[in-house]
This record gives sequence, C-alpha cells and structure tokens, in this order.
Amino acid sequence: MAMDAKHLREKAALCFRLADGLSLNNPSRFQLMQMAEDFRERAKELEVQVARQRQQSQSEEPDNRGKQFRR
Repeated sequence: MAMDAKHLREKAALCFRLADGLSLNNPSRFQLMQMAEDFRERAKELEVQVARQRQQSQSEEPDNRGKQFRR
C-alpha cells in the first residue's frame, strides 16, 4: 500500500487528537506527539519528492506545442 501525503497528514492529525486527550504527564502522550511530528515530516518529504518527479517528467517531455502544424 503506497502512502501519500494526505494519508500521512491524516495519521498525524489522529495522533495529535489522541495525545490531546491524555494527561500531560502520560508517557503515551509524548510518544503520540513524536509519531505525529514524524508523520508530518514524512508528508512534507513525500510532497517534495513528488513535486521533483513531476518537474523532471515535465522537463523531459519535448515541447511540441506549435511545432505540429509547421510545414
């Protein structure tokens, strides 16, 4: 199953909500907060990676606009 940035951000939000419901001194709260931050960072990294791939694929496509109808 491929993870996309939206999925990772949803997981981060879930971890933040769960952590918010725990007492401040609960060790699980700290673990959930760290997981949420990790999910958020991975989402950002994935978005950058996808943007680079799109940019590379667009730069590799030949620019045929306007050249098709010249004779």
